Amino acid sequence: MSTAEVFPPQRTPADALPGALEARLAALAETVARLETRVSLLESALPEPKVSPEAALSPATVPPADLPNPVRILGLLGRTCLILGGATFIRSLVDTGTLPHGWGVALGLAYALTWALLADRARHPLDASFHALASILIVYPLIVESTARFGILTPPLAAALLLAATGLHGAVAWRRDLQPIIWLATFASLGSGLALMSSRRSVEPFLAGFLVLGIAALWLTRGRRWPGLRWPPALAADLGVFVLTSLAVWPGGIPEAYRGITPGRTMLFGTALVLLYLGSFALRLLRQRGPVTTFEIVQTGLVLLLGYGGALRVALASGSGAGLLGAGCSLAGLGSYAAARSFREDRDENRSSFRFFLFLGLGLLLMGGPLALPLALFSPLCGLLGLGAMRAGLRVQRPVFLLQGSLYLLASALASGLVTWSFRAFLAPQGAATFLPLSGLLSLVFLSVAVALASLRRSSGPIPANVHPLILFLGAGAAAGIGALAIQVGYAAASSGSADPGLLAAVRTGVLSALAILLAWCGRRSPVLDLRWLVYPLLIVTALKFLFEDVAVGRPLTLFLGFICYGVTLMLAPRLLKGSALRDQGQAHNPLKPEVHP
Repeated sequence: MSTAEVFPPQRTPADALPGALEARLAALAETVARLETRVSLLESALPEPKVSPEAALSPATVPPADLPNPVRILGLLGRTCLILGGATFIRSLVDTGTLPHGWGVALGLAYALTWALLADRARHPLDASFHALASILIVYPLIVESTARFGILTPPLAAALLLAATGLHGAVAWRRDLQPIIWLATFASLGSGLALMSSRRSVEPFLAGFLVLGIAALWLTRGRRWPGLRWPPALAADLGVFVLTSLAVWPGGIPEAYRGITPGRTMLFGTALVLLYLGSFALRLLRQRGPVTTFEIVQTGLVLLLGYGGALRVALASGSGAGLLGAGCSLAGLGSYAAARSFREDRDENRSSFRFFLFLGLGLLLMGGPLALPLALFSPLCGLLGLGAMRAGLRVQRPVFLLQGSLYLLASALASGLVTWSFRAFLAPQGAATFLPLSGLLSLVFLSVAVALASLRRSSGPIPANVHPLILFLGAGAAAGIGALAIQVGYAAASSGSADPGLLAAVRTGVLSALAILLAWCGRRSPVLDLRWLVYPLLIVTALKFLFEDVAVGRPLTLFLGFICYGVTLMLAPRLLKGSALRDQGQAHNPLKPEVHP
């Protein structure tokens, strides 16, 4: 910045004084103008301050904290004590006989609810909070005492009053944004309902109140505020259904104090729990197209376990209604698959909803199918669904379909008896007592075809790691079923009709050895199956089996056959595995492995 030189005035004659002063003033004015221009240029180059210097230096820039006045708090506490004192005065009038019990209960309820209405009209939120708190401290203990101690209120009327009081306090808290009040009212209502349910030996009225309160909390808090409020009523409804169904199937009959419970109404409550919550979840997901929440996942599992499972227990114990429950559950499963079609696009915002409906449909079909259909028909139907899901997963390259197909194939194997029959063929002292039934044979065919589909699929990319266990599981299941069938056929062909434990042990050793060689060869020829990982565990199992079974029950001839089979396996299987390892190292990219995207 340039500076102006200002010289002191020199003494001049009197007639020259005015002209010198004017010159000096003009020079000063020009200097000030240059300084102002320079300062304005510098200020324009600096960033604009968010707070003016005057405001920054002002002592009133920091607003005082909006903390409640202790005097006001004490005053509100005193007012609350006066409100509680009024309730106590009404109680004293009832105790002295001045007021009948019924009129005293009615007056106490009106008094408590009046303070709830005054809380809604209070000017300050703190006043509203204390008024609502006083109302809660009066109304819920009054309902409990009037019902449990004096018997003035019947359980249905008490449940209705609890629901009405909770609704009023919830409306006040919602309008005035008083979150602690609505939480306190909810816990007070649920605790009162559970206490009266136990003391009056009446479950159904309070369970109905829990269901209404839970669904109301679910819809009112959805997408707005206080989402955690939906948890307590839902868990209370789950607990109520569990208690009701447990009493309905109590060993030795329904307890004497709960003789009013009937199987029909119990199944109705269990079904209502499932329909109300699952219907609400499905409607929300289809309308809002949002992701699935943790509450929806957890509550879905609970309502299926406690609601549908409890209703099924009651139906099986009473001997009626199981088929109807199975048919309804199966139809709901088909509806879940239909709902999943609207989320089939592979998008981040739709993926969780798509998987939710897919696995919900899977669970509903697997729970309802065995009740609606005979197992001989249900098993091949699951096998066909499993093959379809596997084919779709390999075509569209989505592991969720592969997982669905694996679960359906496992359900087919369990329903047909293939799993238990295979265990008996490998482990029972006399082998499987009967031949594999037709449904089990069909299940084994479906499982083998699924493995063939996975091995013959050609694609350009490698299979991801999260799909390897599924394909390995399918291959192991198919190998176990084929081995069990080979044991049954080989033993039946080699034996003379009488039981021969030594021969059965030798046949088992030969089949296990052949399976080890077959798995090693499949792992070499079709690396997509990854069955070579099963070879060494199978060799170890065969060695242990030979030591503990063949040596114990075998004859020299059967032991000779066992040694020959196991020795050949030890020579061939490692060579095949070594060849597959060298082949994998020689090619970085395997064209046999399908490209599957998660």
